[in-house]
Amino acid sequence: MNITKIEWTDYSWNPITGCNNGCPYCYAKKMALRLKGRSGYDKENPFKPTFHSERLNQPLQRTKPSMIFTCSMGDFFDFEVKSAWREDVYSVMDKSKWHAYQILTKRPIIEPKFRAVFPKNLWLGISIDGTSEYWKEPLETLKNSSATIKFVSFEPILGEDIPEDLSKIDWAIIGAQTGIGAKNVNPRIVDKVVDLISSCNIPLFVKPNIRWQIKKTSDPEWLIREEFPRSFQKNKTMSGV
Repeated sequence: MNITKIEWTDYSWNPITGCNNGCPYCYAKKMALRLKGRSGYDKENPFKPTFHSERLNQPLQRTKPSMIFTCSMGDFFDFEVKSAWREDVYSVMDKSKWHAYQILTKRPIIEPKFRAVFPKNLWLGISIDGTSEYWKEPLETLKNSSATIKFVSFEPILGEDIPEDLSKIDWAIIGAQTGIGAKNVNPRIVDKVVDLISSCNIPLFVKPNIRWQIKKTSDPEWLIREEFPRSFQKNKTMSGV
């Protein structure tokens, strides 16, 4: 488990890595290719969905309550990820209720197989880049899921194929692409996403790399600051939602 520079979380935890989404801008695949044959990544196909049992209990070694981005190096709901792997991850979440876990996927949400609902300390979200409408089924399954906190990440936001309705969604993120060859974001697309989130009265976390593009007319009290995730997790779970 590693400390991360991602602003809305504290650690990244990767008991499962790899996916078949094929996103051209995927930083996780690039890193897996660099690590092929090492650190548990297959030499021939380093980004194939893989379960790393030796990493499973890492969060239990952290006693300080933390936000933990789970499976940042893969897709938790990839069709090659076994239900048993996911169930082992849920078990660790149950054992470490002092943490909040965050999972992002581009796949339809699959409800737990051997339990009634998702762990209450799990934030479940889908990623939308705006380049196509692949998000339709994942968003619908997210809205209807048993997750306590549901969120949408518009990062990197590259196109304007986005939803018109974000009802049942609790939180949102917007950010630009980063790294070598990163594409500039069209200000019109940024405005469209921000207007959508604002119209649904959803708290928004604006990544630093895109804050300068947020129109000045946006209410600064509405744009959520970095401490938001922790206070929101506490209020949401304590209210019994």
